[in-house]
Amino acid sequence: MKLVHTVTGALVLFSSLAAHAAPATAITKKILSQGVPVQAYEKLVKFMDEYQGRSFNQDTYTCEGRDASSVKPCEEEKRSRSNKTVTLNSPTYVAIVDFGSPSSQRRFYLINLKTGDVNKYYVSHGLGSGNTDVPTKFSNIKDSKQTSLGMYLTGEVYQGHYGNTLRMYGLERSNDEAYNRDIVLHGAWYVGEDFINSVNERTGQKYGRLGVSWGCPAVSRAIADRIIPLLKGGSLIMHYHPTLMDEALSGKEVRVGQK
Repeated sequence: MKLVHTVTGALVLFSSLAAHAAPATAITKKILSQGVPVQAYEKLVKFMDEYQGRSFNQDTYTCEGRDASSVKPCEEEKRSRSNKTVTLNSPTYVAIVDFGSPSSQRRFYLINLKTGDVNKYYVSHGLGSGNTDVPTKFSNIKDSKQTSLGMYLTGEVYQGHYGNTLRMYGLERSNDEAYNRDIVLHGAWYVGEDFINSVNERTGQKYGRLGVSWGCPAVSRAIADRIIPLLKGGSLIMHYHPTLMDEALSGKEVRVGQK
């Protein structure tokens, strides 16, 4: 199925979307009615339209002593630079992660493009983006532990520290170091309402937010086991921010409120 982005007029889906023109399809209306950010969805659909069937060259690495096809990380001293090509085709599932929203909200939107069904999950951001509820800094810089904004194509699954782990290939200047930074989708114990409601021993107060990763979009381990099989091997995951997407294409660090 090729997802076609056509506009037949301004559709008022509900009052908060009145200013937006939206594709006149039942599936699109269904998707947006479930809280998916309109601008993010439009950007994702436009990207798919422009680049469907395109191949992207990726900087990767191989690990000493392992088969060249292995995608499991290894120590830096055992890595040799390599490259591979990934292709965007016609995924059934895509995901939008709204990093303009706090981690205490379900900001990971798993979207079935064929049915319009949307599931929402908790997801962490990187420590370098802020050890707080709302991330404020993003970059493509290695060892920054920051979240990188932009479009990712999903790849292979391997068994990592947290179990099933999904490789992600960055398709834009804002995230094209994803493989070498080991930015992957994985489960984690610090994602979920139990952590949000737990008490920080240092402050004596509830965290009120999720824990933070080293730059990866981490979901709960149970959710990872559920969604990784749906997203693996060619789905799009978009790391979105409502004001920083264009600026992030520089590849440099961008910040909320930065002039």
